[in-house]
Amino acid sequence: MPRIFAIGDPHLSRAVAKPMDIFGDHWIDHSERLFSACRAMVGPDDLLIIAGDISWALKLEEAVPDLDDIAALPGTKLLLRGNHDYWWQSRSKIERVVDPSIHLLQNDSFLFGDVAIAGGRGWTLPGDPYATPEDERIFRRELERLRLSFKSLVGKRYERVMAALHYPPTTASGEATPVTELLEAHGVEVCIYGHLHGAGIAAGFTGVRNGITYKLLSADAVGFSPVEVAPALFAMA
Repeated sequence: MPRIFAIGDPHLSRAVAKPMDIFGDHWIDHSERLFSACRAMVGPDDLLIIAGDISWALKLEEAVPDLDDIAALPGTKLLLRGNHDYWWQSRSKIERVVDPSIHLLQNDSFLFGDVAIAGGRGWTLPGDPYATPEDERIFRRELERLRLSFKSLVGKRYERVMAALHYPPTTASGEATPVTELLEAHGVEVCIYGHLHGAGIAAGFTGVRNGITYKLLSADAVGFSPVEVAPALFAMA
């Protein structure tokens, strides 16, 4: 049975000098360890979701070496944009240069077997003590894009729904947010996300809330190894 794996925030930098070990020794050679784990776990018939902050590149041409490394991994790859993916400006331009095994999740959805995957970048949640009026504006825009993603499922045939986000959909205590309300309204069973690193990992909610299994999968939160989402996490929902 094909499986779905996911990981967030690989922060690759083959063409850009951006060593991640400045954030701690656990980041030393992180890309090699991450790719090795993906090759060991993900099969040719599986799906690997990469939940944002894919490359430190500023321009698409700088991101191509990182995208090529991802393409060389087994299986189908589904990418979504993170807040540091500045190279991700034009979907059509990206699709012209990436390998056919790579798909983009942007304002739409993706079907893999009987699982429908909706999602998007997300943004800083309303009520965050550091949020600015600009953050509120971006959050509302990203929420509408998430609605578009779910709307794209109309007329498609699937049995289960999962969400893939970059930003956390809820707080550390699992409070209701406009994002969690949207996920619940569309029958989501599993939601994976990234963005949080280091001490911030403690602010990520992992567990079951109102029938949805939430899992933080930023690379350093999961030991730079992808996590099986389906069928594993669906069994918890």
